[in-house]
Amino acid sequence: MNKKSQDFLHSLIDYEKTPGYDYDLDAYKNFLDHFGAPHKQLSNVILIAGTKGKGATAAILAACLMSNGYRVGLYTSPHLSAMNERISVNNRNISDTDFDRLVAKVKPVIKKKTGARSFFEALTTIAFLYFLEQRVDFTVLEVGLGGRLDATNASEPLLSVITRVGYDHMNLLGTRLSQIAAEKAGIIRHNGALVTIHQRPAVERILRKVARERWSTVVFAEEQHRVKTLSQTMDGTKIRVRGKTGDFETFLPLAGPHQIENLIIALAVLSELRRDGVRIRTEAVKQGVQQTVLRGRFEIVSRRPLVIFDCAHNEDSFKALERNIEIHKVRTFDLVFGTNRDKDIRYFLQHICPRARQVLIVKADHPRAMEPCDLVPKARKYQKRATTARSVQTALDLLSRAKEKPVAIIVTGSFYLWQKKWAK
Repeated sequence: MNKKSQDFLHSLIDYEKTPGYDYDLDAYKNFLDHFGAPHKQLSNVILIAGTKGKGATAAILAACLMSNGYRVGLYTSPHLSAMNERISVNNRNISDTDFDRLVAKVKPVIKKKTGARSFFEALTTIAFLYFLEQRVDFTVLEVGLGGRLDATNASEPLLSVITRVGYDHMNLLGTRLSQIAAEKAGIIRHNGALVTIHQRPAVERILRKVARERWSTVVFAEEQHRVKTLSQTMDGTKIRVRGKTGDFETFLPLAGPHQIENLIIALAVLSELRRDGVRIRTEAVKQGVQQTVLRGRFEIVSRRPLVIFDCAHNEDSFKALERNIEIHKVRTFDLVFGTNRDKDIRYFLQHICPRARQVLIVKADHPRAMEPCDLVPKARKYQKRATTARSVQTALDLLSRAKEKPVAIIVTGSFYLWQKKWAK
């Protein structure tokens, strides 16, 4: 993407992440009408909300649909190294040429004073237009924030999906689980179908209530498939699946037991599609699971020294990181950590910080990043060896040059700690 396009997108405010902003989804739909209402024309939309696991669920589902021979548009956020990663068709990111062309298409309409349009809305519009141009068979959309008022919710989904719901973005979505669940439940459609898992009681009550009020069917993924773990490594898990999409053994290239939960949600979506007459072959599902691509989730980005990047940034994802540390017996490790000011990092500080040999705190590459000097006093309550570093790369260099060589380094706390050199 050229600098002109990038600068224009970055000039737009993320209004959705501004506390107190009265977001209007209908106004965004009116904006989309300037482009022929692409949100009403998208093919077979599968809309995925949730606090944790929606990116993994979207990636597994897209891989299985592609393996079955379908052309799949995938819209996710945030990106790790380039904005193009958010918009892809059959695992190929939108090209710089197409991105620049579509930015040029939306830019004059935004500048016409059609109402304050945000960074995320602009990207969502570009994704919608690109998927229509590419004539995709399925459109898999990951909700950016919440659900009810998210720009992706302007679409007309064939299926709504809600992964595990927990605490995140509490300054925007509410401080109680029931409030957060109500925002996620905003993607449930009248006379539609919701695919989810059995949730915490406060969450499940809300999801059932909203689905009942909207005459929407609820499908619980655990009731459709059983998955047995055969073996697991840092590179993924060998599993045996039994259920509505068939009985088979395969390898899920995503580490951690929490990824099994995301897998069964994706499988439940596939079985619902099959029930509706979509051709879904068991062998193709097996291959699709094996071919899943998702970066930044307990990912080994270097083996000498061993460096693991994990984008954990809320309580549930920190718990998943802790489980992976235990399962894979990562007993001695150093931490490189950075986060945003609006994140609840208490679980990280209390449970992961003390396990590390030392913690180097850096500033994430984001406008809302917390200053390391503000974070160090909090970290030192649980970890005496907590200090700052200018950047992730500086921290890695310091650790590699230390007399006491690291056995493993875990970089975590934000998507925005990713280093471009790790991209393959």
